[in-house]
Amino acid sequence: MENMPQTASLEKAQEKLDIFLDNIKTVILSTVSSDGEPFASHSPFVQDEDGNFYVFISTSVQHSHNMYNTGKAHILFLEDESLTKHIYARRRLYFRAHAEKFDENDERTEKIAQLFEERFGKQASLVRSMPSSRFYKLSPYDGNFVIGFGAAYKLDDTNKKVKELNTMNGNAHGDTHELGLKKDA
Repeated sequence: MENMPQTASLEKAQEKLDIFLDNIKTVILSTVSSDGEPFASHSPFVQDEDGNFYVFISTSVQHSHNMYNTGKAHILFLEDESLTKHIYARRRLYFRAHAEKFDENDERTEKIAQLFEERFGKQASLVRSMPSSRFYKLSPYDGNFVIGFGAAYKLDDTNKKVKELNTMNGNAHGDTHELGLKKDA
């Protein structure tokens, strides 16, 4: 009986997750260079049936270089500010991701280009006309879905479904960065 509220909570969280990305059209990309220099940007995205995300970006921009060199990205999907009830509790979905750049003649290009055209219509026609841009496949793992205060959920790496309430045992960030702080006398 004690587990019932947790199960109900997980089911409600899953319902919210299932519709969360429907109205979000861009992903925030956080990458880091080989030298450890961070960089953030955004890009329109599509998602395939396996839960992978795809972006189409110029090979001359910093996040393209970073993802190519490190094979990593952190991706964030963020609720529109105008829709949130509390600015500190914006709904958000984030993952760490393996980043893979498509080669120039990659056989997957046509399928992903079609996904972009289905989602973005005429605006997506540029994916076929920009030779210096490429698709990146972002394979997500270590995901979290934040619905509000005290409502952050860990996602299963296999199926991207809500797995459990993500808690820090009542400690802010596990007390990791606060340990060395001293109060001024």
